[in-house]
Amino acid sequence: MPTPTQYINSVKLTDRIIKDKTKGLTHADSMRQLPFPGNCMNWNLGHLLVYRMQYLGLIDGVSRPDETEFALYGAGSEPLTDSGKAIPLDALLARLDDASAQIISALEKMPEARLAESIDEEQGISVDDRLHLYLVFHESYHVGQLEPLRELALSGVEPQKSS
Repeated sequence: MPTPTQYINSVKLTDRIIKDKTKGLTHADSMRQLPFPGNCMNWNLGHLLVYRMQYLGLIDGVSRPDETEFALYGAGSEPLTDSGKAIPLDALLARLDDASAQIISALEKMPEARLAESIDEEQGISVDDRLHLYLVFHESYHVGQLEPLRELALSGVEPQKSS
């Protein structure tokens, strides 16, 4: 079974990759859309933010994502194409850093035995199961999407929409 320290290390690794993939980019760069169904870098980062706040609540019992932001960045939301509705990239990156610090602090205080606690007995889901889903799979999935979005931003080429 993973330990809180392993989850902390996962958050730190994800943060390093986010910093690398966003280095030197502007808010406008973060809003660039691929020519096929998907979403922009800003949406992926905002998506990570709202889910970090959601699983921070699993750890600390009180944190929650902002409802308006969750509507914009949560699963199933519409593609984010309006730059004015998006959280500016610099603010988004600062808030991701803050969320990471909160998660790391909460994990440092969390007893390892808490990982085995059930949060859904009917489905057999533990705190560890949920943290693994979010901190390992979910974050890796969306951070992996940053690479082509960075390349798109750096290319200077406007993507053509597929028909």
